[in-house]
Amino acid sequence: MPLIRKFVLLNLILLLSLRMQALHVNTFSIPVTSEKNGYIIPFILKGGLIIIQANINDSIGNFVVDTGAEGLVLNSQHFIGTADDSRKYYGVSGRGKSLSVSYNNQIAMDNLNFINIDADVVDLSSIEYNKDIKILGLVGFSLLSDFEIMFNYRGRFISLSRVDVKGNVIDPMPFILDKKDSLSFTLGNFIPVIDVMVNGVKKKFGIDSGAEINLLDLKKSKDIMAQFQPIKTIRLTGSNGKESDVLAGRLYKLSILEKYRCASMATVLINMDNLNKIYASDLDGILGFEFLSPWLFSINYKKQKLYLHQLKVVNP
Repeated sequence: MPLIRKFVLLNLILLLSLRMQALHVNTFSIPVTSEKNGYIIPFILKGGLIIIQANINDSIGNFVVDTGAEGLVLNSQHFIGTADDSRKYYGVSGRGKSLSVSYNNQIAMDNLNFINIDADVVDLSSIEYNKDIKILGLVGFSLLSDFEIMFNYRGRFISLSRVDVKGNVIDPMPFILDKKDSLSFTLGNFIPVIDVMVNGVKKKFGIDSGAEINLLDLKKSKDIMAQFQPIKTIRLTGSNGKESDVLAGRLYKLSILEKYRCASMATVLINMDNLNKIYASDLDGILGFEFLSPWLFSINYKKQKLYLHQLKVVNP
C-alpha cells in the first residue's frame, strides 16, 4: 500500500482580481545569537510569512518557519531529490504529485546545527513568484519539537529554548519567563490543535505559522456562519499549483480560554477534507498570521502547551 506522506503546505497565495506589484526585497543577513541552550533568530515578514536565513549544505538563503509542515522541506527550484513514487502529499487544492526526497542534509542557523536531516523536495515557485523573494525551503515540526519556540511578531524574532524530555526549558532566558497564561493543545500528527470559542460555540483549530490567512471549513461551519461576513470571491493557489475560487471574508467573535477575544480576522471558507486527512484530525479551521501576529506566544511541543506572554515587545 503506498505511503501517503503526512505533509501539507499552507503558505497560501491569494490571487485577487487585481495583481499587486511585487516589492523588491534586498539581500539581508540575520545573525543568530545563542545563550547556552537558547537561540534568538531575527526574521523578516513577507506578507504573513516568517522568513529566516539559514545555511543548508553549501548554500545560504531564506526559509519559512512553518508549524504546519512536518519537517524540512526544500524547494525543487534549487534542490534535486530522489523520486519516490510511494510518497504522496495532499495540499489545500487536492492531492499533489509524487514526492522527491533529499537525504542527509545539514542545516545551520549560526551555531544551531541539525545534521542528517531528510527533506521532502517540493516546488515552491509559486511562493517565490508571489512574494518576490528566493525561498530555499520550509522549517517545520521535526526541527522545532525539541524547543520551546517564542514568536515575537512585533520584535521580529523567534527564540528557540531547548527543553528536556519533559518539556522543561534547560537554560531559561529571562525574557521568556514572563508568561501570562497558557492553554493545552493536542497534536494533529504534527500541527498544534487548540479549542476556541466562536460566539460561544466550541471549535477545533490548527495553529499554522505558514498560513497567511485563516481557514474555515465550509462543511462544519453552519453553526457559526452568522459570525462570518463574506466579502468577495478570490483565487487561491495551493502548493501543488492548483487554483480554486474561494469565498473570503471576516471572522468575528473568536476567543481563546473563553476570555481573550480576538479582533475580526481575514478568513477564507474552503473544503478542508484534504487537510484533515493529512492531520488525521477533524479540524474546523486553521489559524495563521491573522490570529497569531497580535500575540506574544510560545509553543512547547513536549508539554503540549501554548503560552501567552505579556502583550508587550520583549527584547532579549
